[in-house]
Amino acid sequence: MSQITHRPSPRGNRFRNRKSDTAHHSPLTGLLLFLLLVLLPGLLGAEQLTLEQSVEIALRRNRDLLTARQQVAEKKALLLYRRSQRLPQVTAEASYQEDYYSAPDSSAAQRAAYLVGSQELFRYGETPPGLLQAQQQYRQTKFAYQKTVLATVSQVRRAFLSVLLTKEEIAERGKLLEELEKKHWRMKQRLQAGKVKPIDVKEALLEVEDEQLRINTLRRRLLTQKLELLSTIGMLENWLPHQVEVVGAIPEEFKGVSEDSLAAMVQKAWHRRPEVAEMEAQLEEQRRLVRQTYCRWLPSLTGGATYQYKTTQLGLDLVQTGNLWRTLLSFDHPLYQRPSLSASQDGDWSIRLGLSIPIFRGGESWGRLQQQKARLRQLEYELKDQQNRIELEIRKAFFDLMDAKERLELQRERVEITKQRLQIVESLIEFEWARYLTYEDILRRRQDFHQAQQDYFTFRRQYVMAAEDLRKALGER
Repeated sequence: MSQITHRPSPRGNRFRNRKSDTAHHSPLTGLLLFLLLVLLPGLLGAEQLTLEQSVEIALRRNRDLLTARQQVAEKKALLLYRRSQRLPQVTAEASYQEDYYSAPDSSAAQRAAYLVGSQELFRYGETPPGLLQAQQQYRQTKFAYQKTVLATVSQVRRAFLSVLLTKEEIAERGKLLEELEKKHWRMKQRLQAGKVKPIDVKEALLEVEDEQLRINTLRRRLLTQKLELLSTIGMLENWLPHQVEVVGAIPEEFKGVSEDSLAAMVQKAWHRRPEVAEMEAQLEEQRRLVRQTYCRWLPSLTGGATYQYKTTQLGLDLVQTGNLWRTLLSFDHPLYQRPSLSASQDGDWSIRLGLSIPIFRGGESWGRLQQQKARLRQLEYELKDQQNRIELEIRKAFFDLMDAKERLELQRERVEITKQRLQIVESLIEFEWARYLTYEDILRRRQDFHQAQQDYFTFRRQYVMAAEDLRKALGER
C-alpha cells in the first residue's frame, strides 16, 4: 500500500497558489452576489395575488382591453362629430367693405361684426347615412369591448387556475415523495440487517429520484405558468415569478348543479351574452329604420319665420336635407355695424312656406321600404339562430362538465386502489411473505399507480377547465 506524503511548497509558490485560489473563487463570489440580489425580493416577502385581484388588475392593464377601450373612445368621438349639428352652433363674423366712386375723393366704407348662433329644436325623417354609420360602428365597438372583457377574464381565470392546479399537484407529489424517502430509509436499515439486497436499496432510491424529477419538472412548469399569468394581467414588466405568490382555492361553482337547471342557465346566458345584446340592438335600430322609411310619403314642408327686434334678428326655420327635416332656432345680433342703408324698423316679420307633395317616384319609396323590412326579418332569424347556438353551447359545456366530474371521481377511486395494491405487493416482498411474487410484479404495480396518479391530475385539470368553459358560455365575468 503506497503512502502519500505532503511536502510544504516553497514560500513563493505558496503565495502564487493563494493568489490563484482567490482568482478562482472570485467568479463564484460574483455569482453568489447576483443570486442574492435576484432572490432578495423573494426573501423579503412575495406579493400575494388572489383570483379577484388578478381579474381586477387585468381589467386595468391588459393590452387587448386597453386597445379595445381606445377603439370605443375613437368611435364615440366620431359619433360626437356626426351629431354636432344637434348641438348649439355659435360663430362670430366680421366684414369690411369699401366702395370707391368716380367723383374725386369719394368713397364709402362699411364695417360690421355679428354674433350668429343656432340651435336645433327637433328633427324627423330618415337618419343621415354618415350618422347612421357612426352609430353602428360605435355600437359594434362597444359590444366588441364587452366580448374582449369576457375573453380576458376567462383567460386570466384559466391562467390563475393552472397555477393553482400545478401547486396542488406539487403538494400531492411532495407527500408521495416523503413516503418514498421513508421507504428508502427502511430499505437501507434492512440492508444493514442483511434482509435485502443492495439492488433493492438502489430501486428504492430510483423511485425517490423519479418522483423528485417529476416535482422539479412541475416547479419549472409553475414558473412558466406564472409568467403567462403576469403577461395576461399586464404585470410582466413589474413582477418576476418568484415575487408573486398565487393564493386561493379552486372554486366549485357547479358542484351541486343538476340538469334541471339548464333552462334557467340558458335564459341567464341570453341576458348576459353580448352577442345577444348586439343582435337586439340591431333589431331595434332596424325597426326604427323601417318606421323612418314611411317619411318618404310625407309632403315636403319647408319654411321659416324671421322677427327683427331693433338690430337683433330671430329666426325659426324648417330645413329639409334629403329625407331629413330639421327645425332650427337662430339669432343674429350685430356687435358693431355702420350700415349704408337705413335699418329695418322694429317689429318687422318675415314668413315663408314651401310645400311639395310626392305622388309617384317610380317605386323608389316602396322598394326602400321592402328592403328595410326584409333586413328586419333577416335580423330576427339571426337573433333566433344566435340564441339557439348559445343554448347548444351551454348544454354541450354542461354535459362535458358532468362527464369530467364523473371521470374524475372514478379516477380518484382508481388511484386509491392501485396505491393499496402497490403497498400490499411491496409489503409482501419487503418482508419476504410472498412466495410466488417477483420484482416484475412490483414494477407493474408501480407503473399502474403512477399512470393512475398522472391520469387523475389530468382529469382534475380537465374538470376545472370544463367548469370554466361553462362559466364563459354563461357570459359570467
